[in-house]
Amino acid sequence: MLTLMLKWCSYCQKFQGETFPFEDLSVTYGLCRRCESEHPDIFASDVVQHSELLRRVYNSLYEAGRRNDIRLAQQLVEEAIAANFKPVDILLGVLAPLLYKIGEQWHSGTITVADEHEFTAFSERVIELIEGSMQRGRTRRRKGAPRYFLMNAPGNTHTLAVRILALWLESHSICSPTVVDHLDLHELAQQIIAVAPKALLISMALPQQLTGVTAISALVRELPGGARPKVIVGGYAIKSGLVRFVPGAELATDINLLSTS
Repeated sequence: MLTLMLKWCSYCQKFQGETFPFEDLSVTYGLCRRCESEHPDIFASDVVQHSELLRRVYNSLYEAGRRNDIRLAQQLVEEAIAANFKPVDILLGVLAPLLYKIGEQWHSGTITVADEHEFTAFSERVIELIEGSMQRGRTRRRKGAPRYFLMNAPGNTHTLAVRILALWLESHSICSPTVVDHLDLHELAQQIIAVAPKALLISMALPQQLTGVTAISALVRELPGGARPKVIVGGYAIKSGLVRFVPGAELATDINLLSTS
């Protein structure tokens, strides 16, 4: 039996967190503790019928992406939200696994580079749709001090992961200024001092980006004591175990730990 990464409650349709192996972005279905107590028979017809919705949204959004059908994507997002999906959970439980699936298809040669780029562009538009839904449902609240400064590792040109993570952190009322363009070390140091985050969160996709991440970690250690955030590194290179140590940094494999650290 395959152990899966993303845990999802089939009844309340909420993302429940991550589990080993962290590099596998498939979805495992079950019930959260609250829904399990309310629905002890997980094979009851209403529970099974309710759980099928996530799979249908997943498969339909995949087909919409293959056809670049943003109108269908908008319809699916609206339908999912009406069915009690939280907008940010659509990103984590549907879009992130789809991006993983597309990446695997590209690695295996079953789709072209152009196909992969087209699906990425489609996904960016889906993120914009969901971000709009989050803004419409947002209540005004005072922003606290930034907990994280979120950025890609030098050489990591894929921005979808950090955008999804930024929205997830926002849904947990965590202030996290995000930089998607790469900065030189001097400019980065000035940004960190100006923002004064508690932690610098870096998304590293490949082991080849370790040199750049190590340089950033060394830069942070040279900052004045009061402006020196903790360095946390996550991303595929960490989740998959391709990188197991970054000098001066903590490694993060489980997204849920970021909401409590």
